[in-house]
Amino acid sequence: MNNTENKNTVICHSFPAWDTPYIKSTLELMKRLASFNRVILIDYHYTWKDVFTNKHAPKKRILGVKNRWRKIQTDFGTLEIYNSPPVLPTNWINSNGLLKLANALNGFILRIGIRKILRQTGKQNTILINALNPVFGLITSKAWKVKKSFYYCYDEISGTDWASKHGPSHEAKFAQKVDGIICTSEHLQSEKSKLNSNCHLVPNGVNLDIFQPVDIEKNKSKSIGYVGAIDKRIDFKLLIKLAEELPNYHIDLYGPIKTELTPLPLNIRFQDNLSQEELPEKISEMSVCLIPFIKSELTKSIYPLKANEYLAMGKPVVSTDFANLSELTQFVSVSENNNDFVELVKKAIKYDSRLKAQKRIDFAKKNSWKERSLQLEEIIKS
Repeated sequence: MNNTENKNTVICHSFPAWDTPYIKSTLELMKRLASFNRVILIDYHYTWKDVFTNKHAPKKRILGVKNRWRKIQTDFGTLEIYNSPPVLPTNWINSNGLLKLANALNGFILRIGIRKILRQTGKQNTILINALNPVFGLITSKAWKVKKSFYYCYDEISGTDWASKHGPSHEAKFAQKVDGIICTSEHLQSEKSKLNSNCHLVPNGVNLDIFQPVDIEKNKSKSIGYVGAIDKRIDFKLLIKLAEELPNYHIDLYGPIKTELTPLPLNIRFQDNLSQEELPEKISEMSVCLIPFIKSELTKSIYPLKANEYLAMGKPVVSTDFANLSELTQFVSVSENNNDFVELVKKAIKYDSRLKAQKRIDFAKKNSWKERSLQLEEIIKS
């Protein structure tokens, strides 16, 4: 690969995998940064366990049978994707000594790839963004020779299933080694500024090329819906109450099921997990869109990506008060308790209008991924 002339280089040390079927803020931002930068994405670090058990892992690439480098042409620019060799899984390790040994071996493996990448770039115009990957960020920090480095924090790592064991301790150390932190919510910014005072806010955005209003006339459908992962964040007791209070409506949930489900009312329906391009048609059928999250350490740090997607289509949105949603409360109805949530849904059905829908659409237009990428660009290059 030849260095791209007259462009800065942004290297994203990513946790999200490039081939994920779900919308990820990291990938949305990197695609748009490629409009005016050379962007190299270090893909999710697949482990040896993934080689044998993960049917979605790009096994030929991570094993070196196929070229670990590939160029992806997006609507915004070219992304260069690099797959590192498989690493050792460490989330299961309880011994500090064993963890240090595994980290040392993984660091050695990853530094080989880092040296290859850095030979393609120049320190003076290269910026590193680590996307919620503090364990691998810390064990490779000495290998990176770049102009600036940033930690992109889009979730409270202590609240995740996949990184809560080792993530927080590594994050605390890694945060002090980077030049700045970029957060997606005000709560995260408040918390992470304790680790590094140079802490910025870039909330999640919306893909306006896909999420466009189909019809902003008052919707007469009998569907109330949620789009996103169906996991422990969902308040199922709340959904049951809503289903019982509105028996003539279907509660349609679109997304991958990642938790065990108990028996639910028949009008709660689990639909297919759809691609981003397929979602607008289904959202257009919903009378009200829901964000039915419980309150937890994880959810109070979330800026809900789906909120702007709903609003971009002109839909009324009702949410629990799981986090500080002050930026959205002019257009998102936030409940104080389960009874309040049900009443807000009923009001949204009854009092929605074309004028309200248009105001939601106008608001969402200000929160496009293009605007968010410009905010990010200004921060990392200031």
